[in-house]
Amino acid sequence: MANKLRSREGFALMGVAYFIAAVFILFLPLENISKFFLLASGLIFLFSLFNYRYGLFIFLFIRPLIDFATEIKLFSVGSVSINLLFVYGALMLLFSLIVLIYNYQDLREKKITIMWLLFILWSTISLLYSFDVFGSIKELSRYLSIFFSFALGAILIKKSKDLTQLIKVIIFSSLIPAAFAISQLYFRNGLMEDGINRAFGTFAHPNMLAYYLLLPITLSVFLFLTIKKDRIEAYGYLIISLFLSVILVFTYTRGAYVALLLIFLIVGLLKFRKFLAFAGLGLLLLYLIAIPFQERFNTIFQSDPYGSISWRLGLYYDSFSYIKQSPIIGQGVGLAETVISNNRDFRLGASQPHNDYIRLALDGGVVGVVLYLILIIALFFELIRLYKKENRTRLKMLNIFILAFTISIYAMSIGDNILNDTTLEWHFWALVGGLIATQSIKKPALEEERV
Repeated sequence: MANKLRSREGFALMGVAYFIAAVFILFLPLENISKFFLLASGLIFLFSLFNYRYGLFIFLFIRPLIDFATEIKLFSVGSVSINLLFVYGALMLLFSLIVLIYNYQDLREKKITIMWLLFILWSTISLLYSFDVFGSIKELSRYLSIFFSFALGAILIKKSKDLTQLIKVIIFSSLIPAAFAISQLYFRNGLMEDGINRAFGTFAHPNMLAYYLLLPITLSVFLFLTIKKDRIEAYGYLIISLFLSVILVFTYTRGAYVALLLIFLIVGLLKFRKFLAFAGLGLLLLYLIAIPFQERFNTIFQSDPYGSISWRLGLYYDSFSYIKQSPIIGQGVGLAETVISNNRDFRLGASQPHNDYIRLALDGGVVGVVLYLILIIALFFELIRLYKKENRTRLKMLNIFILAFTISIYAMSIGDNILNDTTLEWHFWALVGGLIATQSIKKPALEEERV
């Protein structure tokens, strides 16, 4: 079937189907921007079937550019609004299924695959007792898209050259959202909060942009430190990392500040001591010069009964009482926000849990949290195992950077909704899948390193 889809006749048939669908979409009572995104998403899907690897790259590249599309509603199913991102994710799921059906054997020996499937299985079981099945299905679909990102990375990224291309896709996909953030800073039309203009780029919220930027910053620094300095390309990645770091500062997301410090600290202590010294000096100068950044950073350590940290602690305290309503199995995947909003006065602030582990406890109870923690632990051990066995210098260094990023991001999940940042999750897990696949294939000792 896969070969038939990619044959001349298959593409002709799909082209006709796309034309009919396009005509139908044009006559739908939707805004022009919705029609444009639907038609563009269809073209991306068709191209992905022509070249699987480049199709994955395009899906990953486009995703951060359209995160704002959560606000573009198409229709509603029950209490759930279907937006353009859901359609985009559905096409990515369909593409993934087509690839996986004929390449599933490439995942048989991946331990992390088993952990992911157990987590998804439990989320699926929760549909049986969910009080909002449509809402749960939507969240389950999102989890599936994240797993499929990992699976596609593991299947389609086989060579060091492929992994290098994936890294560059992740880095360069951040430049357009960063450019939008610059515009928001210049015209002061970002998210105004307590007199602060917070950049959010093409994302739905500054926090989501901030945590997303951590990965391309980490990868840009990796390339700068590991590419020979007689190549001008190395300094290009240094400039990109500095540019993205500046944008990160102006998101005013304190958790992301701490996460970046933690990444630099781990990388510096494990391998690059000079880099740690220069990064530390640069951050100190930024702290001394940029007063808004200084004031925002200081609030991490200040006791303010009306500040966001105190608000989070109050939210956590209330959430634990909601968890007790169904501590073992939770109340259904994807329903944490609904549970909080149904039980907590809206005047007390947002209903997002601001803690991934509390979110999972509300969704799937102790079982859900334990399965997620096992997945994270399995990822840690796999990265450490790959680091110990790898003898290619640059791949070994990449393991350090990814391990540092992993430790940082899951530590910061205690204080924010990072699991809800779909763009970051797609990019991160595709990279993990590609890294594991690349290192699982034995290479000749004299082969030139490309990563």
